Amino acid sequence: MFRYNVECMGTGFLFQIEEDTDHHGLPELCKSAHEVLQDADEKFSLYKQNSEIMQLLRSEISWDEASDQQRFVLEEVQRWNHLTSGFFDAKPHTPNYDPSGYVKTWATLNAAHYLLANGVRKFTINAGGDVYLSDELDSPLLNRVGLSNLRSISDKNSGSNLVVDLAGKSFRAVATSGVSERGEHIWRKDEQAAFIQVSVIGPDLLEADIWATSIISGGFPAWDAFLKATAGKLVAIAFTNDGSLFGSPGFSSVLANV
Repeated sequence: MFRYNVECMGTGFLFQIEEDTDHHGLPELCKSAHEVLQDADEKFSLYKQNSEIMQLLRSEISWDEASDQQRFVLEEVQRWNHLTSGFFDAKPHTPNYDPSGYVKTWATLNAAHYLLANGVRKFTINAGGDVYLSDELDSPLLNRVGLSNLRSISDKNSGSNLVVDLAGKSFRAVATSGVSERGEHIWRKDEQAAFIQVSVIGPDLLEADIWATSIISGGFPAWDAFLKATAGKLVAIAFTNDGSLFGSPGFSSVLANV
């Protein structure tokens, strides 16, 4: 198995490519995929003072002058705000505009599409705990994804308490949002902060990640909106602050036999 590990956007990205793939040229292809991530970071980072988004927030450039990518992301976060009944909220057109919850996953998919376009067919990308699996992936190992046991990876007791097996399934994405790794980094609409970790599994990483973030933000009303909007097209498991566990209909179908 070929592995390529990089850091970008304040998190780690792990590319894993199946053993039967011709390894010739993979380092350069993964390096170029990394550059796709870096390009997004240069445009959208709220921690780089010269990034395009920071220039927009300081009104140094206008939205009419913004790049096509910047305008596309603005349109997308507004669209997802509508699709999630307002629970995914990047606060567009305010001084607090922050599309980070969209950008990392969007950039990950762009990196995946770059690899696919260049003939790499069987691989996964772990983007800080959110996992993309290519459609043609055969490896039983890579088709299994562990869900965090609510401990930071810096904790010696961190690991997985559940494993999902996506071999032969249309679900090709696992997205997890929560507080164990980065604390309270998601704007909460739910003052009770009911959910401390949510994992969403579905065909598309972006949709899964947006719903995971939305449920953390919105609590039980967002959970209900997720069930209504997705109607089994995605499945999820959620941990609450009182130790309860909620699984959506169909979640058991993706659990691995271990």
